[in-house]
Amino acid sequence: MKAEFWVAAHLTGIFEIIDQSSELLEIGSRGAGISIQRGVTTSIQESDSSSVIVLFNEQQQALSSSMVTVKIINLLIPETDQRNFLISHNFEVPIRSGFGASAAGALGTAHCINEYFELELSTLKLFQVAHKAEVLTKSGLGDVIGLFQGGLEIRTKEGAPGYGKTIAMRKEDDWKFATVSLGTISTSSILSDPVRRVSVNRTSSKLIEDLIKEPEFDHFVHYTSEFTRGVQLWSPQLQTILSNLPATVIGAQIMLGDALFLFYHEEDELAEVNISPDLIHPESICTKTIKRTS
Repeated sequence: MKAEFWVAAHLTGIFEIIDQSSELLEIGSRGAGISIQRGVTTSIQESDSSSVIVLFNEQQQALSSSMVTVKIINLLIPETDQRNFLISHNFEVPIRSGFGASAAGALGTAHCINEYFELELSTLKLFQVAHKAEVLTKSGLGDVIGLFQGGLEIRTKEGAPGYGKTIAMRKEDDWKFATVSLGTISTSSILSDPVRRVSVNRTSSKLIEDLIKEPEFDHFVHYTSEFTRGVQLWSPQLQTILSNLPATVIGAQIMLGDALFLFYHEEDELAEVNISPDLIHPESICTKTIKRTS
């Protein structure tokens, strides 16, 4: 038997850290982001091994480097049943680069285990388990509920689906967007740094409130750019790129990664960006964020 699910990647543009609750499902972030048509395909099947095997793009991983997947397993499966199966993640997006790959993998793992072991858990419960795994491993705070909403979302209240709240952003403009991945940033290092936490929350709070009042994609584009320049979590390379964009293109950092959004109107505007075309990936919005593929 094999179960397989595809889950969309999720990109955050603005966020506010709210993680002081003792209840995992109430921890999260306010902010805004986009679910995209690239993502992660996760499958589970029987193996001959006496232990769990995890693959990333067909390469076996140490369980210590697969913490979110392992956390999902521990939350859903009794220890006596944690053997003789293989979980495989195939990534269409960069990992550890702000593309929400860990959340997509967590949701895919939860859905696969639910089907493989016939747990009969609700979709809401599976999203909540994935959120718990993200919080416990400090891999993310808002990607899971962003994927629960799908499309263009504003997270108006922190927490997992069922606890947090989201609204949809309207898109009545002709903005297009592409992504560029330059490298990795440790999400946990940002979430654990008291100075950066204060900077993030101070910069984001009013921008999020303004976006909630006028939930337009055009505002998201400009507020995301403003947030990037306010918190300065960028690498020198990313900062240089953002400082040298043509006037017709607006850039912002994808949170949290050494990666950026490029917002534009016409395809030929991307040709003026001083980045190798091979690194620029035009994206499209995804509203149906989970699909059973096998």
